[in-house]
Amino acid sequence: MFWLFASALIVLAVLFVLLPLWRFHRAGDSSRARREQTNLLIYQERIAELEAELKAGILEEENFHALKSELQRSLLADVEGAAPQHKSDAKPTTSFLSPGRLIPIVMVLLILPGSYFLYQQWGYQNELALAELGERTRASAENPQEARDLIFAIGEIVQAEPENAWAWYFLAQNLVNLGQFPEAAMSLERSAALIEQPQDKVAVLGQYAFLEYMLAEQQLTEKVQGIIDEVQLIDPNQLLILQILSMDAEQRQDYQAAITYWRRVLQLTPPGPEAEMIQSRIGEAQQMLAAAGGDQSDAASGPSIDVELSLAPELDLPPETRVFVSALELNGRGQPLAAEVLTVADLPVTVTLDNSDAVGPFNISSAEMIYIVATASSSGTANVQSGDYQTRTEAFAHINSHAIIQLVIKDIVP
Repeated sequence: MFWLFASALIVLAVLFVLLPLWRFHRAGDSSRARREQTNLLIYQERIAELEAELKAGILEEENFHALKSELQRSLLADVEGAAPQHKSDAKPTTSFLSPGRLIPIVMVLLILPGSYFLYQQWGYQNELALAELGERTRASAENPQEARDLIFAIGEIVQAEPENAWAWYFLAQNLVNLGQFPEAAMSLERSAALIEQPQDKVAVLGQYAFLEYMLAEQQLTEKVQGIIDEVQLIDPNQLLILQILSMDAEQRQDYQAAITYWRRVLQLTPPGPEAEMIQSRIGEAQQMLAAAGGDQSDAASGPSIDVELSLAPELDLPPETRVFVSALELNGRGQPLAAEVLTVADLPVTVTLDNSDAVGPFNISSAEMIYIVATASSSGTANVQSGDYQTRTEAFAHINSHAIIQLVIKDIVP
């Protein structure tokens, strides 16, 4: 497909050169013909005038013949001047090889090899080839033979361009498809080291951390923790990192921390089977926390806010639209102190936010002034976007006690 478009562009470039040349020569021939025709008409009119003057006796016959001969010589001179190519002594090959014709022809002949040479020097042929290999990688998760072929193909690019970060990344994906996890981890490490764009870097580092975590038999080793620290300096909400922290908290039987991390994961996960699985994990952790007798003390002793939430009557949103209810610190970092996730189908409803709903290292008790935000998210994630519907309270001091507020979701996010 690429070469088809390239060929079409080359043909277009050739036309840009040849069409003006053809039109120039055609215009020259047409102009010369019109000039010759005009000179002939003038000659005929002047001869007619001389003949009329001769018949009228105004002009003597000797003068008539002299003037007629002069007109004939003038006409011949005009014709010869208008077509010097036909009257010159030069050979036809000299006319063909004149600069006016030779230069455009040479330019046309150089377009194809010149374009190919410049593309090899400055083009993105390798990037296009790598993009195609990337598409094949995404489609070959269940095809081991295709994954092997891709490893050899991408390996050639890696050997030719060892600094190509995405070649290392796609190599790692195919190694994972074949179950070669240690080699895949090394490729991801190399890829992450070469990527400069922060969001791409944390995405690759997240996969690298998750693979190392699984290779360490789900132990939060010093190496894994180092990768996690590096990612969280750039993006504290990287999804795979939060999943690692959730699983690690469950293994340590720190169920409150597991609930906190799983809730953050849920906020970043669109509706679907994966979100339902996360909600199930949260429910299991809450049950384990209740069985251990550790779920009531902090929540009972801290503040609690009952949010009576409803949807404006004029809004008609799909029942499955996710609704995020969050408590945030005034002038804080923007990370919710507590959050609950429900759907439009649940409304109207009363949601209770307390310290047990924390989604990070800080809870409601850690802030003096807070405000409550409720968002109906069209994307299904906690990241607020244009087109979402939202409402919020004024800031208030919870004074470590119980409060009741009413919220109606009605304002569209610009």
